[in-house]
Amino acid sequence: MDRIITIGRCQWRAFWRRFSRSGHLNAGNQGILLIASVLILARYLQALRIAARDLPQGKSRVLESLLMVIFLAWMFPLASNARTSISIRKLLHLPLTLKELFGIRLITLLIPPYAWVILVGSLAICYPIIRSQNPVAGVTAVLLFIVFSALIGLTVAHLLSIGFWRKLFFVALVLSGLVISNLLQRGLGKNMLSLLSSLPTSLVAHAALGPRSWVVVCELALLMTLTLLTALWSFKKSLAVTPKRRSQRMMIFNSFRIPGSIGGLAIKDFRYFRRLLDPYLGVLAAALGSFYLITADLASAGLFQVFLLGVFVLNAATAFNSFGLDNRAIMDRLKLMPVTGRTILLSKNLAFLMIVGVQVTPLILLGSWRLGLPIGVVGIVEAASLAAMYMAWGNWMSVNYPFKMRFFQFSSSNGPVLEAIAGIIFGSLPGVIAIYYLQTEGLKAAWKIALLLLCSSFFYFVSVWQMGARFARKQDRILNALS
Repeated sequence: MDRIITIGRCQWRAFWRRFSRSGHLNAGNQGILLIASVLILARYLQALRIAARDLPQGKSRVLESLLMVIFLAWMFPLASNARTSISIRKLLHLPLTLKELFGIRLITLLIPPYAWVILVGSLAICYPIIRSQNPVAGVTAVLLFIVFSALIGLTVAHLLSIGFWRKLFFVALVLSGLVISNLLQRGLGKNMLSLLSSLPTSLVAHAALGPRSWVVVCELALLMTLTLLTALWSFKKSLAVTPKRRSQRMMIFNSFRIPGSIGGLAIKDFRYFRRLLDPYLGVLAAALGSFYLITADLASAGLFQVFLLGVFVLNAATAFNSFGLDNRAIMDRLKLMPVTGRTILLSKNLAFLMIVGVQVTPLILLGSWRLGLPIGVVGIVEAASLAAMYMAWGNWMSVNYPFKMRFFQFSSSNGPVLEAIAGIIFGSLPGVIAIYYLQTEGLKAAWKIALLLLCSSFFYFVSVWQMGARFARKQDRILNALS
């Protein structure tokens, strides 16, 4: 136990030393994070008061919704945190057992500030449960549920480092999205409600309100124990070091390779971008949009455009931080290569186009089939305008505000938040304007949508010209940010 505490103390110091030197949380980010935190806290406290009012009356809908929010809050930050798993790997050379390493992993979960916020918000759910019919059993059940949620998030974080489980999670996510979309489209929402009644959130509500409360508490304890064993198993699997092999599945792109240095760099960047988890959310949006266009009795052109816009929003990380997956060796090689900054940015932009192109192509083809060829052409113009605007803002951000990202993780939350939100608004303008024109004027506004493409292209070429020239001056700063 002493070894675990000593190493945990060192992890604490290392995290805060790295946090104080990161320099990512500028004044703008602090302001927007403070505003967002206050708004979320106010809404959460309001929901807690409603749950405290409803529980004595036997109503648990608000409580179960809050428990689901807590579950997701423990899920996503843990699944996107890569630094902790990397630091644990560095301890493998020490004479520590698997359980000791797992204990260190659990301690390090509470080091980041967001973990404190999530923990305090999770414990605040005890306030409405105290007013329920079975307060002691309810509080015990909710504490078990919090531990269960954290262990589920930990298990997902471990398994995301394994290729097979990443593919399995993605397939399960797509299939569940298609099933839910089909149920909603067929008006079978009651079936979904019956499924929700068997979730652990309902067990907490039964423990607080039901007659057999301690039986439900025992069920939650058993579920938490099984989750603990699963988290320990996944932790062991994630520590298994496998030799890295270069993927040969990209040979299809070599057949269509662009001559010159741009093509080779673009293939490298495409291979890197597809190892980030954010683009797979775009794939999910494209799959749901394709499913809608195939199964809808009367497809909507507005929803078709919304799905196109959603794909670009979910892939924004690859455009806004195109150097984030590079390392010192790659940046040093770029210095030695006979390429200009504009060529490097063009290769990054080409890789981004390949990522989003694979996702929007099925949407555009299905949109042309269901909505007509003119709508399909409008979709192509809208997608090109969105790509140009996102790449224009992304070139500026990639050169001026780079930050380190990790393979097989979501994009880091340490980046410039205010600039990223402004970039999403700026990049989405062509899509929003195109949706407005198509809904108000129909195909008569096609020339206005085409004019959007010209304006977006102008912004893009200006960004390549200016940021490409600035890249040489900022290269050392980018290198320091990625180290």
